[in-house]
Amino acid sequence: MAFIEDFQANERKLDYEEKVVIAEGFLERYDVTEARNVYRWLWEGEFGAGSRTPPPSLEHLSQDIRVARMHARKADYTPSGLCEEIGLAQRFIKVNLVPYADSGCPLKRLVLLADRGREARPDPLRFKSDWAFMKTQIVPGMELTIDRMNHFEEEIAFHMAPEVEYSEDHLKKFGVGYRLVPRSLFFAYFPEYAPETESDDWLPNISDD
Repeated sequence: MAFIEDFQANERKLDYEEKVVIAEGFLERYDVTEARNVYRWLWEGEFGAGSRTPPPSLEHLSQDIRVARMHARKADYTPSGLCEEIGLAQRFIKVNLVPYADSGCPLKRLVLLADRGREARPDPLRFKSDWAFMKTQIVPGMELTIDRMNHFEEEIAFHMAPEVEYSEDHLKKFGVGYRLVPRSLFFAYFPEYAPETESDDWLPNISDD
């Protein structure tokens, strides 16, 4: 299997309306009430899995799929499709393990794609800009407030964009049964899962040996 040299050359940029749709979808789907969950979602979209980067092992992936199944039954949680947006940077896509495994897609390919995420070169300035954008999506009546967002900034060294984990409540409800993979590469291999409204002219050319 031959990959392109630099998947980052194929990152696409969102316009304002697209950002709003993705941001609102995240806030509603995960019933977000804590600033740290917004932060982690954006952070993973820009920086990748961080300390959660899994070893490139088929055995480890199979184990994580089993754990994800148990969590889904225990928490009565159904993932939002096979893949979903993660953050606003359009660098990674979140691949939910149970739907992916049940689809019959090759597990080895997911291992290889996730490992490519190690090559990511994040843009901290873009990350901070996306954080500022998410503040504009906070409206009166939401449990999550601008004050909470600002207070969270003060609690961490925000200027350094540190890695911060999801809240315990978020992890209890939704778990971590997913892999982050380069977005362009994933849709190049699996165009059937790309959003219907998305053009494919930005996708990389790939080939299988």
